[in-house]
Amino acid sequence: MKKLTFVLGGLLALQLVLAVAMNLSSDDYGAFKPQEKLLAFDRKDVDGLRIEDGKNSVVLSKRDGKWLLPQNDNFPANTANVERLLDTLASLDKGWPVATTAAAARRFKVADDQFERKLSLLSNGKTLAVLYVGTSPGFRKVHVRAGKQDDVFAVALNTWDANASADDWIDKAILTFSPDDVTRVDMPGFVLQRDGDKLRVAELTDKEETNAKAVGALLDKLAGLRIQSLLGKDAKPEYQQDKPELEFKVTRKEGDVLSYRFSKPKDGAYYVLKRSDMDDYFKVAEYEVKPLKETAREKLVQNQIEQTPDKAAAGENTPTAAAETPAGVPPK
Repeated sequence: MKKLTFVLGGLLALQLVLAVAMNLSSDDYGAFKPQEKLLAFDRKDVDGLRIEDGKNSVVLSKRDGKWLLPQNDNFPANTANVERLLDTLASLDKGWPVATTAAAARRFKVADDQFERKLSLLSNGKTLAVLYVGTSPGFRKVHVRAGKQDDVFAVALNTWDANASADDWIDKAILTFSPDDVTRVDMPGFVLQRDGDKLRVAELTDKEETNAKAVGALLDKLAGLRIQSLLGKDAKPEYQQDKPELEFKVTRKEGDVLSYRFSKPKDGAYYVLKRSDMDDYFKVAEYEVKPLKETAREKLVQNQIEQTPDKAAAGENTPTAAAETPAGVPPK
């Protein structure tokens, strides 16, 4: 019995030694408040956001309730995306730190000089809070460190939601408008003119009528055209805007006429767009332009269905319904 007690006592002592050793070799987690916010800032005071990735940086500025890109001549940013990121940052809780040392900060890439992203929240040019974003321990999770604090946390955040490129923040729907605002469309080979609540193909023959479904699909593409990125305000020769592959005009209810010119650059699988009401040249994906180029008048019209009084009474609504049945073949 004494021997068993001695053995058990020895095992307990060994466990205590191992526990102390592990505690000394691990990061000091320290005390924390589970509900304490990671970043200390007042959401309504934020009027600027700077994002850096070590190579690139972008600044977003809020003016009259809208977010803009100052380095791109105050081109409109996607306000919803900026606000969504700020809401996420404001909601981050500290939780339990995964590390507290400078060495760990570098290991998780959240050091002052080594990071995946550095986010600075600004108010009137002054920095309210800084967040370093580093490696990812799992899906929709990243390691972060706030400002001058030592603690490193794992929080729910996507690194790609805070990219440091202006093209990731521009309002890519800047050219869109409501299809109901269109009164006329001048395309190569045909014209659409508003008649009441619908757009119809102009100059139809007696046997033609507008294919409303096809026209509606075309109108949705015109009104919903999205851009990929900004190309600046200079008309570079490589854009080949002097050799357009597609040009058309859209007239809206206010009376303004929007002229579109698409060209194909010498090297690049995309189109360059210049719209008459904008100073910038835009990069547009091929899949956005291809359906517009392929739309011809014959796709937007259809033959009228002939219906005489005699055929209407007999329930024969189309010319093919009265076709002769070959001999020996029972009627269908």
